[in-house]
Amino acid sequence: MMNLKQHIGLRVKSARHEKGLTQEDLADRIGKAVATLSNIERGEALTGLETLALIAQATDKPMVFFFEGIEDARPVSRKRLEAEDELRLQAKSLQDNDLALAVALVKTVVIERSSRNL
Repeated sequence: MMNLKQHIGLRVKSARHEKGLTQEDLADRIGKAVATLSNIERGEALTGLETLALIAQATDKPMVFFFEGIEDARPVSRKRLEAEDELRLQAKSLQDNDLALAVALVKTVVIERSSRNL
């Protein structure tokens, strides 16, 4: 299970990607070194609330965004959370018909996996 630093770091990275910013861009906007931002995103450092507020402002996210999902008790790897974030990000760019197709494809994979495990 991910700890708080890792969870917030992944959400910062997700917000940055969604906004289309590089680490350099975001670091400049919040007045921090790229290495600092990298450490935050990798879950190596827990950022203070002031810095998190600057990140929220620069990425147009509410502060609560960085804490969403933290209450999930399921053990989840960083790789899985990154994949879930990528899936969510890609879904936002799809037209309604394409999104419906993507959902149908994911459901088909889930059903196929379930039938193999029976």
